[in-house]
Amino acid sequence: MLSTTLSNRPISSVLVGLLCLVTTSAICCLCSGISPNTRCIASEKTALLQFKQGLLDESNVLASWENQKDCCEWRGIACNNQTGHVIMLDLYYNSSDVYNVETPLRGVTAPSLLELQYLSYLDLSNNYFERMIPKFIGSLSQLKVLKLAGASFTGPIPPQLGNLSNLHTLDLARNVVTFENLEWLTHLSSLRYLNMSGLNFSESVNWPQSISKLPSLVELQLSSCNLPNVDLRSLPIINSSTTLEVLELSDNLLNSSIFYWIANVSTKFVHIGLMGDQLQGPIPVVFANMISLVSLDLSYNHLEGGIPKSFQNLCSLESLNLWENKLSDRLENSVENLACSEGTLKSLFLSGNPFWGSFPAELTQFVSLRELYIDGKRIIH
Repeated sequence: MLSTTLSNRPISSVLVGLLCLVTTSAICCLCSGISPNTRCIASEKTALLQFKQGLLDESNVLASWENQKDCCEWRGIACNNQTGHVIMLDLYYNSSDVYNVETPLRGVTAPSLLELQYLSYLDLSNNYFERMIPKFIGSLSQLKVLKLAGASFTGPIPPQLGNLSNLHTLDLARNVVTFENLEWLTHLSSLRYLNMSGLNFSESVNWPQSISKLPSLVELQLSSCNLPNVDLRSLPIINSSTTLEVLELSDNLLNSSIFYWIANVSTKFVHIGLMGDQLQGPIPVVFANMISLVSLDLSYNHLEGGIPKSFQNLCSLESLNLWENKLSDRLENSVENLACSEGTLKSLFLSGNPFWGSFPAELTQFVSLRELYIDGKRIIH
């Protein structure tokens, strides 16, 4: 398009136009307080440098954080292109990368970060702070994403986090933090993703009620949380939004009343993880209305009987893990109840259960099946 324009206009006209464009851009930058050469706002640069002073950076991760450089070009920093305000501080340390030769940052989260009032994204995950989560974070009112997972924070979670009304992602997993209750959490009405896996919920008997008050929640991660073994059927049902799609509650000591809560909190589940939760008795019929369910993990429990007829409605199911339970149904009968997922089921884990009967010929009709684990002395292959 540009070449066509140049061929149809005098070169002098084009040069004048370009000059006007450059001049206009410079004027816009000056009007908004941004130099055409340096977009960074001075007070925010100073705040970030003060934050850096409180960190031990053994791998020189923040080498680009120099006063003479534009802070919008620093590692882990992003700015608004029009205003120059810092909107992202991402110092995530990738601890899972075996080729990562850098070491995590250590130190304190300096209150100078309060100067970043337009900050919408803050990620300090997998570093070593070993102090309380700062209360002042609750004053960063524009925050939409807060990730502090595995950052060695200790002490009580500041209830001031409940002031972050714009927050849609909160990840506090794998810290040594405590909390008396989750009342602060109920104020985060915009929250869509919540991960508190690895935190100690043993005293939080009201956790189901608090979660039910999050009307926008889509994904909930609460693995290995010591969730208290309370009878969830005794709790009042709270009319919540049916937005919850991903529920991960694996490695907790729950009872089968969790199924009752699941049935009432949402019908739009895509994934449910209840691995290793000491669940007993037959698989309940609560899954009958979960027609969007793609993945279900009930492995390493004490479930009995077989795959219920309610699974005949799960036509989108791609993965079913029932490994290491006490399911003792006739195998053909259980597989028949999966007929609706013949075209979608990719993984089926039934090992470690005393199923009996012949190897189901119906499994040959599961055209998408890639993983199949079945064993048992009474199974005829």
